[in-house]
Amino acid sequence: MIEKETEENGEVAMREKEIKIKELFVKMLEDAAKYAVQYECYAKDMKDFHEVVQWKFGPIRGYQVFDETEYSFKIDEEAEDPTLVLGCKELDLAYQFLNDEISHWPALLGTKFLVGIKGPDGTYKEKRIGKLTGFTPGNAPRLSTAKENAPPKQKKLSSRLVRIPVFRPIMERTTDPENSNDVRIPINKSLGTYESESIPLAVLEYFINKASDIYIFTMCPCRSLANCENYDQSIGCMALGKGALRMNTFGRIGTKEEALERSRHAVAAGLLPSLGRVKSDTIVYRALPEQGDLMHICFCCPCCCVEAGGKDSPMYLRGWHQKMEGVSVTVNEDLCNGCEQCLEVCIYGGMEVIDQVAVIDRKGEDRCKGCGRCERVCPTGAITITIEEDGVDRMIARIESSVDVS
Repeated sequence: MIEKETEENGEVAMREKEIKIKELFVKMLEDAAKYAVQYECYAKDMKDFHEVVQWKFGPIRGYQVFDETEYSFKIDEEAEDPTLVLGCKELDLAYQFLNDEISHWPALLGTKFLVGIKGPDGTYKEKRIGKLTGFTPGNAPRLSTAKENAPPKQKKLSSRLVRIPVFRPIMERTTDPENSNDVRIPINKSLGTYESESIPLAVLEYFINKASDIYIFTMCPCRSLANCENYDQSIGCMALGKGALRMNTFGRIGTKEEALERSRHAVAAGLLPSLGRVKSDTIVYRALPEQGDLMHICFCCPCCCVEAGGKDSPMYLRGWHQKMEGVSVTVNEDLCNGCEQCLEVCIYGGMEVIDQVAVIDRKGEDRCKGCGRCERVCPTGAITITIEEDGVDRMIARIESSVDVS
């Protein structure tokens, strides 16, 4: 009798949980319709975005159809030919996901949340999301005009997922665009010097000498995962400030002398310094809590950098990647021969070649980050990079307003 009662109580509890999850699921589907109307950059983010998303939460079914700016959904139905199958079998996880209780993206990657993609044989193979969208290096962009018709927003699974409205809150908590603040430091010799030193080394030396603690990576995760053959994989990132003592990844506490030597080695090798307050790195490298006392420094190559995926990011994730103050990049149309070498090194998608002439930020999306790679490879000298006299001082002031390394 007691066993039967316990069993019945369990079944009731299960039905109640399913009812609550379905309520949250229906709300998610309906909220996506409101999002399409209220989000001012929806049309930009959904350009070339065509997805039929089948959701499965335990026995609960439903799907969404995203066709650029057009949106529709069905409840208690399964799509005939979905492009993605998302969800989970565990009802507790379903509740956490739909109730927006998962703290950040890496935390979601560690769950049994499933993603299904149609294989060549037409079947859907479901795998844990962490197996499919974990940390991945970038790829050389090669975004020539001839490939302009390829839908760039379909290239990577992660860039597809973050356009689905339900993923936006967790991504914003992960990247924290309001507080994250970073910059790329061009290494172009044509920019001259700052206080008798090349600009990138002067900036790096300033922050390194000010740092209370320094963490030195034993390798670059991007180049190591991509097995880079173009640049030294051992020239890894660094982290500065008291937060460096919380770091728990592949590296060790180092000295100022080691950090300065690594900086000189990286710049001499043609690697681009990128530095600032980056919450997603703090999460990935297990240095939480994020409290503005940790500066991340990367030495990026154009072939493997994870930032290459940023060119496919929705607008709500782009604001904190800023160009260095006072930096301008221009093209002399008379000198440009349309060779497209600049496209090969522009990982931010800020360069196009139209009618055999290179064009920067034609669509007005501020994709160009002033990294200067295009100027360094231009064979005809058609591309020029300049910096205003007070550009370095303004950049340092901006970065120091959000992160304290002392």
